[in-house]
Amino acid sequence: MRTGGVATQDRLSQGGGLSWTFFLAMLSAFCLFLLAVTDGLAQTLTEEGQSEVVVEQPTNVEATRSPRSGEGDEPVTSEDWAKADFYGFIDIHQRLRQPSETVMDNGLRLLTAPDFPPFNYRNKAGAPVGYHVELARAFCEQLNIACTMKVVPFDAIPDLLASDEADAALAGLVRHPELQGRVTFSNVFLKRPGRFLHLKDDGVSTDKDALQGKPVAVIGGSAHEAFLRAYFDGVNRVPVNDLHAARELLEEGKVVAIFGDAFQLLHIATQRNGIFSFAGEPYYDDHFFGDGMAFAYKAGRTDIGNLLNFGLQKLAQSGRLAELYARHFAFDVYASY
Repeated sequence: MRTGGVATQDRLSQGGGLSWTFFLAMLSAFCLFLLAVTDGLAQTLTEEGQSEVVVEQPTNVEATRSPRSGEGDEPVTSEDWAKADFYGFIDIHQRLRQPSETVMDNGLRLLTAPDFPPFNYRNKAGAPVGYHVELARAFCEQLNIACTMKVVPFDAIPDLLASDEADAALAGLVRHPELQGRVTFSNVFLKRPGRFLHLKDDGVSTDKDALQGKPVAVIGGSAHEAFLRAYFDGVNRVPVNDLHAARELLEEGKVVAIFGDAFQLLHIATQRNGIFSFAGEPYYDDHFFGDGMAFAYKAGRTDIGNLLNFGLQKLAQSGRLAELYARHFAFDVYASY
């Protein structure tokens, strides 16, 4: 729900011998309290069934270390990321209107879901974490607007958006005929390519001809199996129920590779034993893999759509979007290996 201001009244006795020293001390303490509230209310994250948590706004340019950096590398700032050769999807030159003061003052009521790692999920303490949660935080800090984020069941999100109970969602919602006319989307900030994963240093080529007749694990009935059927028809597809089963087959040498969603494969690629790696190039196909990751919001709310696109562009221009990507994903899913 939209957060409202907290009205605080300082009741001072009109009599009873209140000393000026005590009065001035109380007034000073009250002013300090107001200053702290003003600085601290940059963003509020509301988790279903829990009280609202106030998160203090960090400095504008935060020094951070890229997960792909070596131990001896210097910390990287947002300004450096803005100049880096990062494969981004936001058009930083698109002409967008400045959001109205009313929209900015209203802030955003955001939704997410608890079960879509690494983008949005709960940690062991039950708090919402993941790329989407941190993106929401960075977005609202960048625009200096008040935001709330509520964790709800994924299936409930379209109805909550359509009924104006929330402004936008970051939960992996994608375009679907059933959502047409009810929910629409911001500009895409991340694509989700398909990728091959193999045992590091095994010399396997992902060229179509080289994979002829080779066994490749893929989740049965998935869009990725359909993609292999369409573009790698000579591959010996080995359907599995989940990526855990695929990883076991790869470790045992029963398949030469796994094909799947690049971000979902990251969990395997980043395992501590370090025996897995992406192979070849990423594959993009909107028909099979969708448009990509974006904010979802109610169809017709052009004011919200403009605010979301404006904020994403500012994040991209500042380098914070690239920085956020590098901080969350230890391997670059868009690189060639």
